[in-house]
Formats: sequence, structure tokens, C-alpha cells
Amino acid sequence: MKKGMIFAPTMLLRKINAVIGLLTTFLLLDHAIFNAVRMMSRGTIKESGAFMPRILFGLMLAHAVISIYFAITAHSETEKRKCKSYPKLNVATIFQRISGIILIVFTGLHVAGAAGFMHLPKPVHAIFHPLFFTLALAHAAFSTSKAFITLGIGNARIIKVVDIVIKVICTATIIAALTGFYLYIV
Repeated sequence: MKKGMIFAPTMLLRKINAVIGLLTTFLLLDHAIFNAVRMMSRGTIKESGAFMPRILFGLMLAHAVISIYFAITAHSETEKRKCKSYPKLNVATIFQRISGIILIVFTGLHVAGAAGFMHLPKPVHAIFHPLFFTLALAHAAFSTSKAFITLGIGNARIIKVVDIVIKVICTATIIAALTGFYLYIV
């Protein structure tokens, strides 16, 4: 088999995963901001329908499956050589992989709790959800510019601006989500 035969489907899958990741980031921000506002209003704002969170969950699941596939296949000889060439870039990749694995577990617990299948004790709830919000939004903040690079959107300057803007948006969303959450549970 020619080398190009393997590369084309892999690159297409990477681009599909990047699009899914960007859609997931957008819906995650929407979900987090809406719920932060709802919690800050002490629940006076009507809860949104279950439609968007289900789409978000489906996208997250697809993104997780594809990302796990790439994480497993990244340990081929070619990938190992690339890793040695860019040691400082690997810190963000390692964070993405570790946070992604933890998020798979946290998302399952979050969905189970939201569906009413389990109830966390109040002290665990007070730690779990803020940690989940922070980890999910940090994962999105560190991954968005990489999705732009994978999709070939923009040049280095645009990517740097996107990186800063998404990190500011995610940080502001984390602050709003944590504030709303702690005001709501008090």
C-alpha cells in the first residue's frame, strides 16, 4: 500500500475530529454559560430543553472515540520520532490526552447525575462539578487552536489570536460557572 493511501483517510478523520471538537467547544460554552446564568439567578430562569445537552454528549462521545483512536495509534515509530523533535509542544498534547481521559469519566458521572441515576453527597458534589467545569473548559481552551491548525484555518498570527481569545472566553466562563455554582448550592 502506498504511503499516501494511509495518510489521506487519517487526515480526513483528523479534520472531522477537529470539526467535532470545535462544535463541542461551542456547545460546551453555551451549556456552561447558560447554566451559570441560571444558577446565578437562583434557578428563576427556566431550564433549557434536553435537546442541546444530548447533542453535546453525542459530539463529546464521537470526539472521545476518535481521539482515543489517535492517541493509541500515535505510538507508531513515525509519531515517536515527531515527539522527539518537538518536546515543548508535547506538554499541551499530554494535557489534552490526560484531561480527555479524565473527562470521559467525569462526563459519564455528570450525565448520570443529570439524568437522576445517582446523587453525589453534598461535599463531593461541591468539589466534583467545579473540577469538571474547570477541566472541560481548560481542555477546550488548549485544544481549539490545534483544531484550527488541523483544519488549515488562518496563519500563525490568526492562530495566536484565536488561542488568546478562546483562553479568555474559557477562563471567564469558568469564573462565571464557579460563581453561579457556589451561589446556587449555598
